[in-house]
Formats: sequence, structure tokens, C-alpha cells
Amino acid sequence: RTQRPANRRRAAATKNTLPAMDKLDAWDASKADDPQFMMNMAKKYVIMDTLQQHGGECKFGVLFQRADELHCDVLTAALNSLKRKKAVGYEKEMPLLSPVDNEVMVKLLKPDFDCFA
Repeated sequence: RTQRPANRRRAAATKNTLPAMDKLDAWDASKADDPQFMMNMAKKYVIMDTLQQHGGECKFGVLFQRADELHCDVLTAALNSLKRKKAVGYEKEMPLLSPVDNEVMVKLLKPDFDCFA
């Protein structure tokens, strides 16, 4: 029997145990191919909700972990978009990347920001 590479083992082990975006109540399968819908889902359910659950601020590593749980690959782009709209803030000028920026604090500036508007 051949052994699968570590990343494939991890994907197989987490495939049925972690919630993906398509398991969220707001998921609309008819919009799964719409990049703007997917970006808005990331903004709301990965970034905004996680920041609110952590009292309005958390480390980028926490957001990255939540994005990984939801199989979201647009975290950095979504953060940049929210930063441009002044809904969130962080000290670094360049886009945040894991693992080098995992300790950067991200702050929620507009708790009532509507990601789908």
C-alpha cells in the first residue's frame, strides 16, 4: 500500500470533520461560481464573524485558521478589500501572509459593515 502525501492525508482527514462554506446557512449553491459572492462570504463568515467573536480584534493567524476550516482561499484579498473600505485595520501596509504575519493584530473598525451591500 502506498502512503499519500501529508497534504492529501490532511485533506482526507479533515474533509468530513470541518464545516466548509457550503455548510453555512447563508450558502447559495446557485452563486457558487460567482466570485463576488464567494468574496462576500469570506468577508462576512471568515473575517467579520471571527473578529466579532474575539471582541473586535484577533491575530491574523486566527483568521487564517478559520479560513482554512472553511476551505476559503481568498482571505488576503478579502482583508485588503475590507481595509480599503476602512471596515478593518492592521499596521502592515503590504498584504498579510501566513505564517510570517500570523502575529499581526487585525482590528474591526466598522462592526455593522454589510459585506453583501
